[in-house]
Order: sequence, then C-alpha cells, then structure tokens
Amino acid sequence: MNPVLKKAYWALAGMGALYFVSLGFLMNPWVQNNALYMHKLQTTWRKDLTKPEQFGFAKNQVTPFYLSTSDGERIFAWHVLPLGLYKAHRDELVKQEDGLKSDVLFDSENIKLLMSDPEARLIIHFHGNAGTLGSGWRPTYLRSLSAADSSKIHILGIDYRGYGLSTGTPSEEGLIADGLAAVDWAINIVGLSPSRIALVGQSLGTGVAIGVAERLATNPLNPIELGAVITIAAFSNIKELVVTYAIGGVIPILSPLRPYPFLQSLFGKYIYENWRSDERVISLVKASKKLNLILLHAYNDFDIPWSHCDALFYAAANATLSDGDEPLKYLEVARLKERTDFGVESYRQAWPEARSKGNSIEQWIVTWGGHNQVVTSAGTSVIVAKALGL
Repeated sequence: MNPVLKKAYWALAGMGALYFVSLGFLMNPWVQNNALYMHKLQTTWRKDLTKPEQFGFAKNQVTPFYLSTSDGERIFAWHVLPLGLYKAHRDELVKQEDGLKSDVLFDSENIKLLMSDPEARLIIHFHGNAGTLGSGWRPTYLRSLSAADSSKIHILGIDYRGYGLSTGTPSEEGLIADGLAAVDWAINIVGLSPSRIALVGQSLGTGVAIGVAERLATNPLNPIELGAVITIAAFSNIKELVVTYAIGGVIPILSPLRPYPFLQSLFGKYIYENWRSDERVISLVKASKKLNLILLHAYNDFDIPWSHCDALFYAAANATLSDGDEPLKYLEVARLKERTDFGVESYRQAWPEARSKGNSIEQWIVTWGGHNQVVTSAGTSVIVAKALGL
C-alpha cells in the first residue's frame, strides 16, 4: 500500500475508533446527564449572580431571589424590570439595598411594581443547557425580550436545579417541576392572571416550556392555560435531536451513522431522557381551548436544524383534527397552512383549523440569528409582545 494512503487509512481508522469510544461513554447515565444538561459548565465563575449589575443591568433593575419547588429544591431566579419602567422609577429603586432578597414581596420595590400594574405582563424564560442565567447571550435575552414594550413586559428567568446557585441535580421531571414552581409563584404569590403570563423557552428550554404548559393544561383538577407558549430553536425530541445535532454546529453526534439505521437505533435505546416535545405538544393542543402557541426558529440555526420546528408544527396541526380523522401528511399540512411573508426578515405560517377551536398555532421562520442570537432580534421582540396582546 502506498505509504501516504496507509497513513490516511490508519488516521481514519483511529478517528473512527475514537468516535465509537466516545459514543460508548455517552451510554453511561452519569455521562449522558452531564452531556445533555452541561450544568457543571460554569462560564460566569468570576462574577456574582446575586449582583446582576455585573452582567450589564442597571442598579437594582434586577431582583435576585430563590423559588421553592414542590420537591424541596431552591431555584435561583432573576426578576428583570423592563427598562422604561425602571427609568420612570429609578430614583426610588436605586435607594434599595442591592443583592439577594429573602422576601421579595416585602423587600423588592420591583416586584411591587409588577403586582400593582393591572396591564403588566410576565415572561417566564427558560434558557438552554450549559452555564447560568448570566452566561453568554442570556443577559441580553433578558433585556431584549421586553424591548417592544419597555414599560409592561417583566421577565422572570430561572436557573434550573443543579445550575448556578440552584440546588439539586437536573433531570427531565426536575426541570419541569422547576418551571411549574415559577408559574405557581407568578400566579399564587404575585397574583397574576394566567392570561398575562407567557412561557418563552430557548433550545433545551423549549422542552421545559412545552412540558410545563402541557402539565398545566392537562391537570384534571385545575387546568390552567397561559397567555402564550413560545419556543425559540426547539427540538422535537432528544432521539431525533442527537441524530441531527452538531456540537457548535460543527461536530456531529449520530449523523455519521445515518447509513447504518441499526446502529443509530441501537445507540438510541440508551438515551435515558427523551424529552418528547412532539408528543407533549399534541397533548397540549388537544387539552387547550385558548392556546396561543408560537414556534420560532432561525433558518441558519446550525445547532438544531429548523426541520425540528417543522416537526412540531406538523404534530400540533394534526392534533387539531377530530378523533378518528386520518392524520395529514407533511405535504397536506404545507398546502393548507396560511403563509405571510415579511421580506428577507422572516415568514409566518398559521394553522387555520386551530382558530375554529379557539386556539392559535403559528410558526415563524426567521432568516438570520442562528441558534442563540435569534432571541435578541427586533423581530423576535415584536412577536413576543404581540403574543402578549401588546
């Protein structure tokens, strides 16, 4: 064999062996948990999450505090005051003692401003995996989501269990419990009507948002429907995600095994938490009478392809059919949905059948923004504000 070809052969063989060894490690539940949630990755270790000013917020614009979950965990949270409202009340707000609040109802003028305004809206934001509330683009998310109405849109951001200053270890059921605790705080402690609350999830947070909304809507004793459920860069389910996901948009996980369905299926059996957003969105649609569901994705998202957004829209559309009806095929859904173009920025697709049942199901595909920056775009801010009726 030609020496050059021989070296190339052994190099490829070595890479292949390393790839399969890495997949073998991912079959371990502990390794898989850390790879999925990446909660141990701390990118803000030189900053103090109890001092949000270090992340670009104005003095006392953010109230840091803890929420309690039904299973006894303490979840770290930020309440972010919209900048216009903060500006109007800055003189009294800066006089507050800064830092962590032990009783936000009494210690925070910011929360009092939320409680006293009957027109206020609250976004509960669920971030993606890895890092904390203060990591990467996230502080910018928490400022930009209220930009289209800087006096009415408050933000509540949480760090899931095991992330940042929160207690516990992450799991699928655990993260949904954390999200339910945030909604419970907003409704039963702050006193907000569910219609004034929107869940906004990004990446992993979309699974949390859909899981929380579905759990609330299907509660047989006290079903609750919120003002809006908005996903940004969603995935349909974890098994499909690992087939299409590329770390950093570059390093694939299972896509090299596409020519070998048996191997893909074998590795898929060792995925311990499935995050079936496609199944949960069906349950959510069927249980709802006034659902406002928005599925938003960037066309140039190289981490999670926008085909996942299509899959969720397809599942939601079919969930509006009557029991016993033949499910629509992808091409039939594509033919029946209503499309509105916004030039080079984006296009919107709505499912007309949802309106006949009092629901709204929309899909927005924006041209740019990738996996993370899309949350900060002006178009996203407008979509969120309009979903909240502002």
